Amino acid sequence: MTGTEEWFASFPDQLWLRGVRHADDAAQAAQVAKLLRLRPGQRALDVPCGRGRIAFQLAGRGISVVGVDATRRHIRGARARFRRNGLPGEFIRGDMREIDFAERFHAAYNWSGSFGYFSDRGNAEFLQRLADAVRPGGRVLVEQANREKVLRQFATRTESPDLRTRGRWNPRTQRVESTWQYLDGRRWRQTRSSIRLYTPAQLSALFRNAGLGIETLCDRDGKPFTRGSRRLILVGRKTR
Repeated sequence: MTGTEEWFASFPDQLWLRGVRHADDAAQAAQVAKLLRLRPGQRALDVPCGRGRIAFQLAGRGISVVGVDATRRHIRGARARFRRNGLPGEFIRGDMREIDFAERFHAAYNWSGSFGYFSDRGNAEFLQRLADAVRPGGRVLVEQANREKVLRQFATRTESPDLRTRGRWNPRTQRVESTWQYLDGRRWRQTRSSIRLYTPAQLSALFRNAGLGIETLCDRDGKPFTRGSRRLILVGRKTR
């Protein structure tokens, strides 16, 4: 892997958490459960799980969740939250490219723009591992920003008192490449990100190649996907 592809290994916690600071976890988890047709007693895989914000809500619905994330602090936080609330759940620290669950789950999901971190080959291999983790008839969900809307409204610069970003679209690699300057205490620090954004057709092809028949294409509110949708959600059902 190149340095650009490994940006996520050193991306700071405060920026990961900034993106979900005001998220409605309960509403998002309800949508995940609905799209995956999850019922109490079923098993779901959350990769990457972060601090388990969606997993926590699903566990409260009686769904057994296993979460995988590479960040030690996130895994510790998820385990502690589940213990405090007396909820069953398993959280594993590990590289999501190396998950190895043979048909263990009814469903697996990759939520909140966590797809596209790797090379095209790496992204396809990760999706295949998600497909391998669900049993025949099980479902896989991937959620990402709507590429067309991102490009039509692309902001090359953003600034706030504690964060400055500079971004560009690389048409050759089809990635949004960004530099982030953020205030850490009294000191400014810098990091970067690089995310591959897929069109609906491209992502559908990856699903079919992984043995997943396309079942749902929608926005985060569950409405049918259109060019103006803010998010792209694809749900596939395992056919082999």
